[in-house]
Amino acid sequence: MRSHTIEKFRDSLLRWYGRNRRPFPWRLNPTPYRVWISEIMLQQTQSKSAMPYYKRFLERFPDITSLARAPQEEILALWSGLGYYSRARNLREAALRIVESHNGVFPSDHATVLSLPGIGRYTAGAVCSIAFHQPQPVVDGNVRRVIARLEGILSRIPEKYFWDRMAGWIPENNASAFNQAMMELGAVLCLPSQPLCPRCPVRRYCVAKSKNLQNRIPAPKQRKTAEKVVLVVLVVKWKGKILLVRRRGGFIPGEWGLPTRIVSPGHSPQETAESLNQSLFGGRLQIENNSVLRHSITRHRIAAYIFAGRATEPALEKLKKGEGIHWAGQAQLEAMLTSSLFRKAVQRCRA
Repeated sequence: MRSHTIEKFRDSLLRWYGRNRRPFPWRLNPTPYRVWISEIMLQQTQSKSAMPYYKRFLERFPDITSLARAPQEEILALWSGLGYYSRARNLREAALRIVESHNGVFPSDHATVLSLPGIGRYTAGAVCSIAFHQPQPVVDGNVRRVIARLEGILSRIPEKYFWDRMAGWIPENNASAFNQAMMELGAVLCLPSQPLCPRCPVRRYCVAKSKNLQNRIPAPKQRKTAEKVVLVVLVVKWKGKILLVRRRGGFIPGEWGLPTRIVSPGHSPQETAESLNQSLFGGRLQIENNSVLRHSITRHRIAAYIFAGRATEPALEKLKKGEGIHWAGQAQLEAMLTSSLFRKAVQRCRA
């Protein structure tokens, strides 16, 4: 678009946004902290689904200091259900750094924001433009789709192109509204399929609309194949408590979880469960196959074979003690088990 056309395009878009923007709480009070939390939640979650989580999170952690001081288990428990738990861990790490290096005040410098854990170019641009009114561009899936249709882009092109376009279009004095308007347009009108073109405020500038290419743009992505995983999960009880072990990495979220082991090719769930029993209890735990639980975590499609056991003194003698072992009662289970897979497994063994 030429410069005079860009001005008309911006004016039309901003007038529409001013009349039609959705009243999200982070928009009504766009402090850096509130914008940051909302953008991290919205990375892999639709706004309607994220709303109750956002409200609960802000009630418990109203500012950076309260978030930095909170135990990671509590943060993960409030995050439970949103998925991609590394986002929650990075929130706490970033809050700690802000408290330690910036006296608890969210930094306004774009490069500094970008250096915080869990913050990439999009989130840094969103915080700096929406909360600090800086002319920093943002490009998410909605913005990318809007630009591709406006310019009639039929093939896949480098990501840099979209960032350059947004940097050239964003107004110096109204970056906050413009960035949000572009995202809003893609979220409510310029939909991935069957876009609502008759209601679009900038349809006169859209190449895809003029050439009837809306449903061919953007070019479809190649879908990643889901990874199938078979694993065993041990639910071990002792005096009304359940054994938890500290987890380090892996695709199942949470710092604490039930003992698990992936079933290797050529081995049965029963053999794998006995191997896990051997490593934990020296094989002295009596276990039985309870049920099979089907579960999905991001791109993993899981078949979890649940084995239940009740600890005895001989078995406990062999159990390795240390910081990685914890017997949790009901209240602790609610706080420490952030994975819905583990919660479902415990529930199965109560039935």
